[in-house]
Amino acid sequence: MVLLLPIIIFILLFIPYLYVFPANDGSLEFVFAHRWFTGDNILQLLSLHPPFKLILNSIYFSLFGYDTTNYIGLLFGSIGIAALYFIAKKLFNEKVALLSSILLAISGLYLSVALFSIHDFLMTVFILLAFVYYLNSRYILYALFACIAVLTKETAVFFALSILLSDIFIKKHRSFWTFAPIVILFWYIEFIHFAGYHLWNDWNFSPTASKGSIYTMINNLVTLKIFNKYAYENWLHLFIFNFNWVYWLFAIGSFFYIKTAELKKSIAPIGIFFVIFMLTVLSFQTFTINRYILPLLPFLYLFASFGVSKLKWQPASISLLIIISLVSLAQSIDPISNFIWQKTQLLDESVYINHTLDGDDGITYNLQYLDLMKTRTDMILNNNCNFPELIKTDTQTLSLLHVSNCNK
Repeated sequence: MVLLLPIIIFILLFIPYLYVFPANDGSLEFVFAHRWFTGDNILQLLSLHPPFKLILNSIYFSLFGYDTTNYIGLLFGSIGIAALYFIAKKLFNEKVALLSSILLAISGLYLSVALFSIHDFLMTVFILLAFVYYLNSRYILYALFACIAVLTKETAVFFALSILLSDIFIKKHRSFWTFAPIVILFWYIEFIHFAGYHLWNDWNFSPTASKGSIYTMINNLVTLKIFNKYAYENWLHLFIFNFNWVYWLFAIGSFFYIKTAELKKSIAPIGIFFVIFMLTVLSFQTFTINRYILPLLPFLYLFASFGVSKLKWQPASISLLIIISLVSLAQSIDPISNFIWQKTQLLDESVYINHTLDGDDGITYNLQYLDLMKTRTDMILNNNCNFPELIKTDTQTLSLLHVSNCNK
């Protein structure tokens, strides 16, 4: 079965990093999952993001302990690749399915965020699963995974909203199940408000921060404050960063081959999702970490694969796309990106692109990041604690992993 190829590629790339220690936001989420597992201040944790990731990690902790949580990313990363394969096969053909799933398997961003099963990663996988079932008219299963996506990170509601808008205005179809994820989010918001908390708003840098994240997003849209420096940086991540502009060239070319009304209706939710996500989530005034674009990337790979499959010199074009993907996976050498962003040298091994708006997690997510995390782990085990600020040690995480080195 050809689906095994991209999954095997992903597993082979992932395995060398299975036992690295969580760092940065990965470490923070690891500690939060531990707190949930032990019942420590659960309601306060609910106000950060919805609790599904914490519940998932808690189940894992109870079954396997703390030491191998990176296996969660290995499992769900493989599931996400399979989901994209079936989406592409349903919309286009097996050739596009194989290529797009390979592009996801060798995506540096997907691999890196999978390592610590960050919220954005799990949300992306559940969105892909939901869309598989939606395309196959299995609406109950669609609702199940869309609800799980929303309860992993609330911004997944914009995918559910895209499905709903497409059903109502394009397909002229209405179903209770397409409303379910939105109802779930409203219930969750009311629940935490009743408990005296609110949705995530801790790093809201907008003038309306005191009124909450929902108000900020609405205000940004109404007052056109979507055009701000945070949005520009995130849009650059989406359209340019680390050879993304190459995928867009092929993806834009694919639109000329989307001609049937049936196909246009099927892909309408993806287009709506892109627009809504860009104007709400990516314009939100917070740290511009490049992993925030992850929910859109599988669909970019999907259309880039379809576009390249339509070119006259197909073997050469496909080879070029895969080579670009492998280069972006291995290094940060995109000439356009290097012109826009400055580089930072961390330790002795690699160069990373970041920006002052990106915060401590503003590191290029590719094999350079994975290698850095592995080097960091080796340094801790060797009692070498001279870390750069961007990858500083989290003593709580090391304590949970029973590592005393650097834990002072």
